[in-house]
Amino acid sequence: MDILEAITPIDGRNYQKLTSLVPYFSESALNKYRVIIELKYLEQLARCGVVPSLTKKELDAIKHLIKSFGRKDHQEIKKIEDKINHDVKAVEYYLRAKFKKNGLERLLPYIHIGLTSEDVNNLSYSLILAEFKENILEKSLDGLLKQIKELAVSNKNVAMLGRTHGQPAVPTTVGKEMANYYHRLKKQQSKINSYRFEGKCNGAVGSFNAMQFVYPQIDWIKFSQDFVSSLGLVANLYVTQILFYDNWLEFFQIINLVNGILLDFSINIWQYIMLEVFVQKKAKDEVGSSTMPQKINPITFEHAEGSLQLANSYFDLFQRKLIVSRLQRDLSDSTVRRTFGNAFAYTILGWQSIGRGMSKISVNKEHVREELNNHWEILAEAIQIYLRSKKDDKAYEKLKTLTQGKKITKKVYGEIIKALGLDKEKKFSNLTPEKYVGLAVELVKKL
Repeated sequence: MDILEAITPIDGRNYQKLTSLVPYFSESALNKYRVIIELKYLEQLARCGVVPSLTKKELDAIKHLIKSFGRKDHQEIKKIEDKINHDVKAVEYYLRAKFKKNGLERLLPYIHIGLTSEDVNNLSYSLILAEFKENILEKSLDGLLKQIKELAVSNKNVAMLGRTHGQPAVPTTVGKEMANYYHRLKKQQSKINSYRFEGKCNGAVGSFNAMQFVYPQIDWIKFSQDFVSSLGLVANLYVTQILFYDNWLEFFQIINLVNGILLDFSINIWQYIMLEVFVQKKAKDEVGSSTMPQKINPITFEHAEGSLQLANSYFDLFQRKLIVSRLQRDLSDSTVRRTFGNAFAYTILGWQSIGRGMSKISVNKEHVREELNNHWEILAEAIQIYLRSKKDDKAYEKLKTLTQGKKITKKVYGEIIKALGLDKEKKFSNLTPEKYVGLAVELVKKL
């Protein structure tokens, strides 16, 4: 497909940035995972005695079918699906044809025996999510965390003007503000890294009806647990035809929260650039505006903002839609879960944009120092708290009269502490806005 003719920016404008998602969320990938589930299920049937023992030659042939699955195989499946109008049954028929060509004819009756389409689909999607999480998502988030931590540590001592309600407040440090985001994301990272996905394999309504009827001598509950566990998933026995989406939705909620934190991060970095706390590096050939040649726009953080909002709109939809299922099965969820790739594509796009943006910014140390030294009124808090500690119950009111709504210079600050009888105290004569950062530096060090 010509990416210039793609309908969505995921498969068009942004395709080259998202090729790492193709092995997980493309239609071809889904069919490959379905083939994997069908064949591994067949191997499990052989281990429990339903299927006569597989020879080494047969096992090798099965492994080859998995390993060699490619574009041509997917096209074969799609051709069958176009004819019969059933995606999972098309995989079964494709495997039947392959078995005939590979000397596996005796195994034909056992392909898909006792399975419902949802046994195949839920395990396929769970494997997709698990492997995407491990191979792409975890590494992408870890890269961002390293960038944020480096920004925090390298600027732990750089004092900056804090703002509450958008107004000058007491100072903080650039490093401490970055450390806040690192800590928030680190908590979610631990949840992501340890998350385990569920799977189910127990028939048309979740009670092993057919297999228990035909093979009552086999412990099908243990079979299901062993098979699902062998895939690296957690077996859920209490389901209908579908695996309830609770487990997947919990994971989506974590990603939704991570995206929300990074959305907040992007917006605040954008504002810090506007306030000249950060400056952006100039790229030789990049254009900031079609008419204003002087501009360097913070477009990476703006792109991240839009991408993360799109991603979370999908995750919000999944939460609302997939929590509900009509009786034992309906198919409205199938359309929705085919868009999981959209949600993660916009997630990865957002994370990539933030990473690129962070590589282009640096702290404008001269500006933040100058800004602090233009706002000595921010030391009013320190003075009034100190006076309170000396039993002055009018301390707040005194400082309010002297400072509220005023921009105080160093000279005026000296006059204020003199009027309050504090000019002889070293604590106040040595105090500057840059020094009034509390334990910000120590908090960054604790990272």
